[in-house]
Amino acid sequence: MAEPNEARSAVLGPMGRPDAGEPARNLFSTPIVVVQTATSTGYGLWMVLGTALALGLYPDGRGEVLAPLTVGLALTATGLLATCLRLPFAADWHGWNPAQRMMPTVEGMIAMVNFLPMLALAGLARGENDFWATRVAGGILAASSLATLVYTARAASRDLAPRVASIANAQPVGRVVSALFAGGLWLWLCIALQSETPADPVNPWRMALLGVALALGLVEGMRWRALVQLAAAHGDAQLTSAGRGPLRLLGWRVCVALLSVGLPSLLLLSHPAGRAHALAAGLGALSCVIGQCLEQRLYGRAYGRLTASHA
Repeated sequence: MAEPNEARSAVLGPMGRPDAGEPARNLFSTPIVVVQTATSTGYGLWMVLGTALALGLYPDGRGEVLAPLTVGLALTATGLLATCLRLPFAADWHGWNPAQRMMPTVEGMIAMVNFLPMLALAGLARGENDFWATRVAGGILAASSLATLVYTARAASRDLAPRVASIANAQPVGRVVSALFAGGLWLWLCIALQSETPADPVNPWRMALLGVALALGLVEGMRWRALVQLAAAHGDAQLTSAGRGPLRLLGWRVCVALLSVGLPSLLLLSHPAGRAHALAAGLGALSCVIGQCLEQRLYGRAYGRLTASHA
């Protein structure tokens, strides 16, 4: 999951304060949600960039490659940096604390593998991206980023309680889809800051990103449906009744969905030009990340109320 091994360290509660509750609740503490979203976005950015380079669909230019690599590095390194700074919520990074243990865990090794093709791409970026080694390094970066997202999500889901197993099973898919969408928007921002000429509105890349947005909406809907089914199985009416609580929760879900998916998709469809191009890209990327953080917190609150009522 996130870079602090939140599924194993039951030291924080849903509000980021010390708590001896079950590990699953710690997945939704505010600092961990922020770190998780940032790191997933970074891996998603590298995955989209690597795929585009491997397929020969990425525009030429040294800066066009170095900029997203740098942004992805800043995002993916947030968890490791928090652990090295010994922040309270980051006891370790993928189960590894560099100050206490020399060798990283398997999860940490998989995450660190991404830095090898990233450095190779940084060295191979010379203005033309058709060189076979550049395309191979891009494919390796995309594959290693995907493996990191899937493996770390599965490692976290193994520590969840059996009663949320049905929700956790979809966790790797949801994390990959959300990372792809957020990472694609940040790649759009990197390109827009270096060129004021927007892509054609029917550009395949733009259409693919809108398709990922649709998939993200479906995955999030399925995740919430699984939680409602879990509540119904336990006879809990706080998520299944027609009262004010569920309606208020639905209103918040709609607002968060507009931030994470709606507004970025609208900006993609608006096809802005000139200075508005970079502004729209930046607003879309920022809105998506904020929306995904709020989505996790909202889901965590609902899950916390459900588990508390059956503790």
